[in-house]
Amino acid sequence: MNQDLKIIRETETLLPREALKAADRLRKIRDSSSQGSPIDSQENLANSNSSDTATIDRAVLRLDCSQPARVTARAVLAAEFSAVRNGIVLASNELLPLDERLAGVHRSRRGLKRLQSLRDLLQPGFPQGRILSRVGIRSAKASLAETRQRDALASLLEELCALRGQPLTTAPDGATHGTHLAPSPKCIEDALKYVDIAQRSMRLCSGAPLDWYGVTGQFSKTWQNARGLAHRAWLGLGELDLHETRKKFQRLADQMAVLSACIGRKEYSARNRLRSAAENLGRARDLAFLADKIEGTTAEGRALAKRALALRAKAIRSARKQSRCALKATAAEMLQMMNQRIKQS
Repeated sequence: MNQDLKIIRETETLLPREALKAADRLRKIRDSSSQGSPIDSQENLANSNSSDTATIDRAVLRLDCSQPARVTARAVLAAEFSAVRNGIVLASNELLPLDERLAGVHRSRRGLKRLQSLRDLLQPGFPQGRILSRVGIRSAKASLAETRQRDALASLLEELCALRGQPLTTAPDGATHGTHLAPSPKCIEDALKYVDIAQRSMRLCSGAPLDWYGVTGQFSKTWQNARGLAHRAWLGLGELDLHETRKKFQRLADQMAVLSACIGRKEYSARNRLRSAAENLGRARDLAFLADKIEGTTAEGRALAKRALALRAKAIRSARKQSRCALKATAAEMLQMMNQRIKQS
């Protein structure tokens, strides 16, 4: 959070006219780069294999309650770490178009967030690695934060201005826009290093103290925390509080996904509402950053900032409604239901 704030505050103030001109210039650069030199057949084959691997990884990311908790958790962790690495490798491939590299950044950061939810869920199995795994995952996310922040905020400005392009990433005249936007080799190297650290610290050995009751117990704590946040008073909450709330909703939704075999269909429907609530809170946070950076001394700048703040308020209201609908059941009710389904499997 602090690093994200630092990144945004170091960005120059946005002037709407200049931002729109930058959007048009970058759109032309992107269009021309997409028609550039073709990648050889070996590269295409490698990319195809990478996509197939990612698809396979996503297909197995669910805990199987018919197996011992350690065994199925080990398989899920291995597949998730593999998917994160695939995203980082995609982001580092300079032969790919910029859009695909940025998609790799978003994919790997999303995978790291799923790993955070798995860490919370499975931490009884690696008590000595709890702190190191948290530091490793957070550091890997921070390594890719700058690229993600620029791309996400730029998309919001495009929406507000009804223009394609990347207006937040204006480079000085003569600079290469694609190089300015792409993730740097240093951030890729750091991200891979921290992913390795996290994977070693989350290793589940054959005698790891992890069972299904420990897993469901951790889930009930996450549910209770998220439920308390959803049903509190939201009026006057600051950006930090909303950011922490979004993370709780997102991690609970990810835990529900990986535990879908242990959750009834009726209860599992709450996951979609939680995901939508988390997305709305993330959108609200980005809109607040964007409104703060727009130059407000001109009429068009004030209008753009006002529109961004109006969309932010709408997103927060939607998130509050969705989360309260999703988290009606108590943690005790969810725990009892899950333990019964595990006994029956």
